[in-house]
Amino acid sequence: MEICQRVAAGDEDARRELMELLFDRIHKTASYLTGSPEEAEDVAQAACMEVLASAGSFRGNSTLQYWADRVTLFTASKIVSTRTRRQGILDKYFHPAEPMPGVDEQADYPEIQQRLALHLRKVKYAQREVLLLRYVHGYTINEAAKLCGIPLETARGRLKKGRATLKKKVMADPLLREWVQEWVLK
Repeated sequence: MEICQRVAAGDEDARRELMELLFDRIHKTASYLTGSPEEAEDVAQAACMEVLASAGSFRGNSTLQYWADRVTLFTASKIVSTRTRRQGILDKYFHPAEPMPGVDEQADYPEIQQRLALHLRKVKYAQREVLLLRYVHGYTINEAAKLCGIPLETARGRLKKGRATLKKKVMADPLLREWVQEWVLK
């Protein structure tokens, strides 16, 4: 809480220190919520600016990370919904084919992680938000519901639907299907 008070007072060292503490987490969250590295950079930058601008409002009722996650989710939600509205018309007329490597290709872990993230970004935003909080950041379902500002049962429903959607997408991807089957058999 003390660092946020220093940031609010205009202390440049405190601003730098706060960003060193939170940037990786903010960027990771933005990366999972957005559709591309460029969008992740935009969301992360906007979220960092929002964290710095609203540091004086941090009351210390939660952890600094929890508060930053909430700010990042809110910022990402605004940016993603704006982008989605603008992208709607383009999506009607332009459907690029995504390359699908064959199952016999060797996949290293970064490629698996990248493909999982690609499929996660295809899950509806509200469901993706809860999946991210639960499985990437390790929040309980109660904490995820509070962070998203939704009732617990809504969070549970979104988590269930999001998992089902993600599972369908993963199992439709030959490379990931093989990886999942190998992983389950180990």
